[in-house]
Amino acid sequence: MRLFTALWPPAPAVAALAAQTAQAPPGGSPAGTGSSAVPRGWQAVAPAAWHITLAFHGEADPGVLARRLDAAARGAPAPRLRLRGAGAAPGVRWVGVQAEPEEELTALVEAAGGDVVRFVPHVTVIRMRRRPGPGADLDPHLPWSDHRGPWWHPPEVLLVSSEPARGGARYRVVHRVQLRRP
Repeated sequence: MRLFTALWPPAPAVAALAAQTAQAPPGGSPAGTGSSAVPRGWQAVAPAAWHITLAFHGEADPGVLARRLDAAARGAPAPRLRLRGAGAAPGVRWVGVQAEPEEELTALVEAAGGDVVRFVPHVTVIRMRRRPGPGADLDPHLPWSDHRGPWWHPPEVLLVSSEPARGGARYRVVHRVQLRRP
């Protein structure tokens, strides 16, 4: 079973970002489906699937990981978070995550078994298609680059399975670990 540990943003944070990502790029019309302004050659990640990955586990035993996560993260302080700004990596465009204090988010990454040195807190918003096709926008404008979403505290850390599916992965929560709210 392919597993990862993550935080899911709440509905108000998702709605605020979804409103901003739906803006059409300057000088062009959206090349996607629905109300999203998806650049040509890219596909949107469904807002319901937006998450902050703390650690990838790959093929692993969910029972073993759940016990480790319980021991390391149960009752840990929930950092104050918000979705802010924009960033890019090869084939993906994302919104950043601001944490206060940063150390609390870093501690959750460590508790999940993630690489704290390479961790860049973000939520992937669009991905380049496997075959972007002619006329693909290789460096799209990100209408959410100045996004400043509402602050929130995650109530829990989630251990999630990722199952390949047509149109993107299908996620299923395997285990929940409650965090301490301020």
